[in-house]
Amino acid sequence: MNEWRPSQEFEDNVRLSFRVPSIRREFKQQVFNELINQAEKKMNQKRGMWKQRSAWVVVTAVLMILITAALVIGPQQVYASMLRLFGYIPGIGIVDTRNTLRILAEPVSVTRDGVTVSINQAVLTDTETNILYGISGVPLSSYPQGEAVSGCVERAYLRLPDGRRIEVDSPVPSQINDLTFMLPCIFNTLPGSAPEQWEIALRFIPAPPDYPILPVVEITTDATPTQVIGSTEIAGTPATPQPSASISVEKMIETEDGYILLGYIYPHLPAGNWLQITGVAVIRGADGKKVGHTFPMDVQPLDTSNMVQGGVAWAVQFKGAGVRFPISISFNGIVLSPVDPQATVKTTLDVGDNPQPGQVWEVNRNLQLAGRTFSLVSVAAESNGYTFQIIPEMGLAEVSVALEGYQAIGGGGGGQHTSLTYETLPDGVLSIVFSNPIAAAPTQTWQVFWQPDQVREFTAATSSGVCLTADSIQTIATLPAELNGTVILTQTNPQLQIISSQLDGSAQQMLAMDAASAAVNPEGARLAYSTDTGIVIRNLNDGTVSTITGTYGRDVHWSPDGRFLATVNAGNDYGISLVNLASNTRTQLSNLGYEAIAGWSADGDTLYYAIPGSSDTGFMLRAVDIATRQTYDVFVLENSSRKAPMPALSPDGKWIAYRAFDNSSLYRKAMDGSPAQLVLDNPAQANNGIAWEAKGHLLAVSLLTEEVPDGEIFLIAPDSCETYRLPGLTGQVDGIIIPFGEIYP
Repeated sequence: MNEWRPSQEFEDNVRLSFRVPSIRREFKQQVFNELINQAEKKMNQKRGMWKQRSAWVVVTAVLMILITAALVIGPQQVYASMLRLFGYIPGIGIVDTRNTLRILAEPVSVTRDGVTVSINQAVLTDTETNILYGISGVPLSSYPQGEAVSGCVERAYLRLPDGRRIEVDSPVPSQINDLTFMLPCIFNTLPGSAPEQWEIALRFIPAPPDYPILPVVEITTDATPTQVIGSTEIAGTPATPQPSASISVEKMIETEDGYILLGYIYPHLPAGNWLQITGVAVIRGADGKKVGHTFPMDVQPLDTSNMVQGGVAWAVQFKGAGVRFPISISFNGIVLSPVDPQATVKTTLDVGDNPQPGQVWEVNRNLQLAGRTFSLVSVAAESNGYTFQIIPEMGLAEVSVALEGYQAIGGGGGGQHTSLTYETLPDGVLSIVFSNPIAAAPTQTWQVFWQPDQVREFTAATSSGVCLTADSIQTIATLPAELNGTVILTQTNPQLQIISSQLDGSAQQMLAMDAASAAVNPEGARLAYSTDTGIVIRNLNDGTVSTITGTYGRDVHWSPDGRFLATVNAGNDYGISLVNLASNTRTQLSNLGYEAIAGWSADGDTLYYAIPGSSDTGFMLRAVDIATRQTYDVFVLENSSRKAPMPALSPDGKWIAYRAFDNSSLYRKAMDGSPAQLVLDNPAQANNGIAWEAKGHLLAVSLLTEEVPDGEIFLIAPDSCETYRLPGLTGQVDGIIIPFGEIYP
């Protein structure tokens, strides 16, 4: 069954921007990377040193150091010394550097039964232990598939030479440089489904003088106060010149090629109101050009434990080359306020004596609550609860839902979809109670300006292969009239569907509803996509459709000769399956269940796919011989997305394109293993689709931009960087068809 949720791409970036919720290190590193839209979304965070001790103890100690040092060596030397108290170590994050650091002598990797655990980086200080490790090769079948089942939750720990056991993040005595990393089981795996009781010996050495530690600078004032772009009035409150939120820049780390900034968004709201940030950060230079940025995964954002009314912490990282200061940093958000907490309205729905999971009742009933109108569109039964689809009127953000006479044990969602869970599924005539309407003011943008005390000249890395940046995407050339062809897209707005269109946006045709992620055969004549009934083959020339019933899978790829389809399956047949279209027989080629198929060799003898690696360098590209079913590792897709690299092998088998670590940039890497070339340098919020045309000269990519969050489509010739925007088209690009001889012989 195909699963495609592009709207979550934007939500992921918002979550990364503000780093919520915080999760413990052993959880973030053990839950398998991505599992391709089926694993829980997570964020790679770690504790900040300022959370290690009581605040008053740290403040008192620092003040004593400052007073004493200022009398002896002067204020300038004091400031320089203070910068060294906390340092940023790339990959590790912010650590206390007042004492000698010890680092892992060398990375260690252990493989058992196809599963690999790697200790990639570790740093010991007097106050904590930082160990970064990765796991790969765990089959999806090792994880629980039902809500009522849970897997392993035992934490990793450290064993000292004398046998003592300490927590994995506890400080290690200074005289001990050899210890054992103990992993009782891989997080959330079922008993006996994956290797257990891992013991990995670690050796530590003093950090050399040139070990990279960057100072963390406290910023006491901003260059300018927060500005408001546009205005928002909160119902029932008097107008005030004070903005409803302000942005602060609290800490700065100057990196090798730019800056990491950390700060807060503070609400300034009447009691009972709260702030909701709805957009990721936008950074522009003094010249108005957009500055591409990422969200540093190894930096713990600031503490928000005392933040109220929706205040959040943020962290961004950007390159300094070519940036004109001061920069502006802006966020979008809305102010939410209660309308009438005491108001309620009821309606009834008869779900029968035996409601079944998956059953949907179309209600389409308008209701009024505290003078505000909303529509109950539908109610859907789940295994132990119901999901309510609610569309509020303009200015109404959400309403609360309950079933009279039933106590919910859980719930989720909000806005247009709210879910409630119960011990047993309620049945019969349900009395649905709506309450607590929440109003939403119009979207507002808050902006602050910042520049370093001393602007440093950064040298730009070679950019000969970079075709698109956050700035150049604003001025893309018009599509030439003589360039003809067809693009296949998956769209979610206004509904989930697969469409075809001419490159100029004309002749749009809906090909399939409630389906996504189609694959185009090499000749451009047939389309394959997965549905509830099986894999559908559609002839693009005459519109005829056939279904291979009983055959499912996502990430569908045609073989070069068009005789086979490769798909990734879950359920009883985890892994990649090869479907023979003539005989409708299947051959299993791998057994993980979260592989990302990259494509076929030009001769069709080898299939390439990517899996999360255990190192911290990126996904591993793996190959399987179709005839022998033997697999081997090819190379690491360096700096690839840790969520989903979306690898795409060119039809001639010479290049592989993939999404970068920031989920927006794109690399092209030669299959001979040469270093990857950066083609897109963080031009948008995210990249959600990559497709080659049949001869491998052109790449089509879909980018989620601030202006078009559904995805804009771009056509790029990587060799020349010739780039065009396809007008009037949005969605995820699935395939592109350029008639042979149209632009290349």
